[in-house]
Amino acid sequence: MFKLNGYEIQTERFANNEARVKDFEHCIFTDGKQNVLEFKYFNDEDLVLLLFIKQRIDEFKVPCTLFIWYMSYSRMDRKIEGDLFNLKYICNYINWLNFEKIIVMEPHSDKTMQLLERATAVYPVKDWIKPEKLSNDVQIVFPDKGAVARYSDCGYKNICVMQKTRNPFTGWITDMHLKEGNIIPGSKCIIIDDLCGTGGTMYRAANILEAAGASEIYLVVSHCEKKVFDGELLKEESPVKKIYTSKSIMSIEHPKIQYMDIDVMRYVNESN
Repeated sequence: MFKLNGYEIQTERFANNEARVKDFEHCIFTDGKQNVLEFKYFNDEDLVLLLFIKQRIDEFKVPCTLFIWYMSYSRMDRKIEGDLFNLKYICNYINWLNFEKIIVMEPHSDKTMQLLERATAVYPVKDWIKPEKLSNDVQIVFPDKGAVARYSDCGYKNICVMQKTRNPFTGWITDMHLKEGNIIPGSKCIIIDDLCGTGGTMYRAANILEAAGASEIYLVVSHCEKKVFDGELLKEESPVKKIYTSKSIMSIEHPKIQYMDIDVMRYVNESN
């Protein structure tokens, strides 16, 4: 999905499966206003569409900011034997498109920001859960060391940190335990992280919290994949009461999912 200055760009396919992009000349600001292109990745075809759209904008010789809702290939943030370092190549491609500025919503790791040029990261989770708005019976839970690195500077109190062990060959979690902090019986626990797939990590953490006496458990993530429907988090017996997330990847309605608004222009203006 692409939006330029708030207008969704229409794309289709020809009979031979080639991409067709409806002209969006009327959406381009040529009077000095900031052009903002929002990019939601759904499949690799979107990367070709990004090329077509940026080339069309360049014909007007106007600057443009790219807002990336979710950075594709962000899990492939290092060279692993037998696989390509795909994030590096995607970032090279986006750099080549030469946007004036790039804003990435909740990058999965620092490597994305190291590889992208003229890029800024924004963290909606920090806006959704501000420390001053939390009551004394709320505890913030980091499910792993990645979440600690991402959010530990927010000034949260009553923090709990989980530690997990994965099988290096299968990637499956073999153990998880509470590494730091204590669960206050009767407390409300909020697990925060950047990305949820099937939710195995969050589900294990929630079970530990429930067993320790947490009264309510919530999950707050910037990005949530459709794979969450294949896991345990959304089942009736799941200890997680609700998932709060954005529509960066999916927008499927479910009683346990609440989508949070993202003020794109606010982030663009703050990055100036």
